[in-house]
Amino acid sequence: MQDQLGAPAYPAAPADLFVRLYDSMSDDVFQDWTATGWYDDPEVRAAADAVAEAVIEQGEFAPDETDRIVREQGDRGRFALLLGLDVALAHASPYSPYYDAPALVGTLVNYLTEGKFNGPETEGALLPRCAFPARPAGLRTKAEFFGVHRVSKAEWDRIDHSVLPAVHDPHFSRDEPVAVGCAPVLETFDDVELTFGERHGTPVYRLRPMDTAGIRSRIKTIIRRLDESGARLAVMPESSLSDTLLEHWKEVAFDTAGRDRERHPLRFLLVGTGPLGEEDPRPNRAVLIDRWTGRELLVQDKLSGFTLDAEQMRLWRLPDAPADGRAVEDVRPGTKVSVLDSSLGRLAVLICEDLSRSIGWERELLAGGISHLLVPIFSKPILQFRWEQQGAERQVIGLGTWVTVANSLAVGAAIPDDELPGPRYTCLVAGPASLARTAYATEMQFGSAGTGGELGRLRTSALPRVLPGAAYDAWHDHWPNGK
Repeated sequence: MQDQLGAPAYPAAPADLFVRLYDSMSDDVFQDWTATGWYDDPEVRAAADAVAEAVIEQGEFAPDETDRIVREQGDRGRFALLLGLDVALAHASPYSPYYDAPALVGTLVNYLTEGKFNGPETEGALLPRCAFPARPAGLRTKAEFFGVHRVSKAEWDRIDHSVLPAVHDPHFSRDEPVAVGCAPVLETFDDVELTFGERHGTPVYRLRPMDTAGIRSRIKTIIRRLDESGARLAVMPESSLSDTLLEHWKEVAFDTAGRDRERHPLRFLLVGTGPLGEEDPRPNRAVLIDRWTGRELLVQDKLSGFTLDAEQMRLWRLPDAPADGRAVEDVRPGTKVSVLDSSLGRLAVLICEDLSRSIGWERELLAGGISHLLVPIFSKPILQFRWEQQGAERQVIGLGTWVTVANSLAVGAAIPDDELPGPRYTCLVAGPASLARTAYATEMQFGSAGTGGELGRLRTSALPRVLPGAAYDAWHDHWPNGK
């Protein structure tokens, strides 16, 4: 459809209109202080408020009026329209403080059913924001002016996004910290099947847990302790999962579940990762389940295989390691980032090496506005200031996400204390130290467990915790009652 001048007509639906305006607006005005000046201009704000009022009342905005504003004012008019549409869309967002816009129910329903605000008139996605970078505000990027995330088609094609239906949502309160339980599961290399082989002349290795009565009993103990501890979210480490153990986790989790939140608080359970399925090679796959139903909520394949070098094989005391001192992880790498929206926030998983190589996926993680990253690893013990902390801090500052890293005891049990001095930890939870975003401040919570069935605890004996939806206190100034 075209207007009389031959230009494409603007959509009336607010999310599709936002996408069309956002994509057509020049980036130049955001690369200096032009957009900031407009943002502080009372006339621009008044125009934005008028747009917001019309959309909240009617559920759409007249295409002819959009065309007039853009023709007369150019990018300044587009910016005012975007601010107004952003205010209106906040009333359809589950992560905002507004719930009083019946005319925007269709936009909310589209998000709950299709996983995005926008409809078929625009490509890619428009998502509600639930994370802000954990750094002081300065010259804002284009995306940082708004309470929604614009995800381009190229980025959206690399994201496997879903929204947890309300009937299955645990309904995490935005004001309550969420205790996180991380158990090592694997205690020594006796709990691990490690095999070396060769692919086209290249040494390779495969890891999987032993499916023993001891590990199955340990899983039951972990579930019980998670409930006793008050944990509502749990993360198990890499290489602790197989097809048969996955079914055991589901059975134990479901059989011990109860509707009494005080006695059975655990809901989200990442049961580890391992070689699942029938492919050759198999993916190294993480699975997040709902403890109440045993249903798989999110599945993520490791994106980057890890290469062991000679020094690691020596330090880790790997049994039957190849003599040439190099072996490549024999897995089928994943091709997408899986993302789950719930009342906790927007969750994704990076498996061990993926945290170090996240530069290949940070564009998608940033565009999607990930608020919680779960990171199972199989590595030497977590130490302060090493790669786990560095990788977590990078994501906290860049994305504003909470990062939970969970490790086993298997590698550490083989390394003498004098070769790896200092406190050893089995889990790390990192997040923004302040929701006010006034400094480059990351909160680091290091936890330790002594056996495979224990939970990693802080020095205070408490569990580490995360906050739901990391952006709850970062409302925009242009929103009503904003800061």
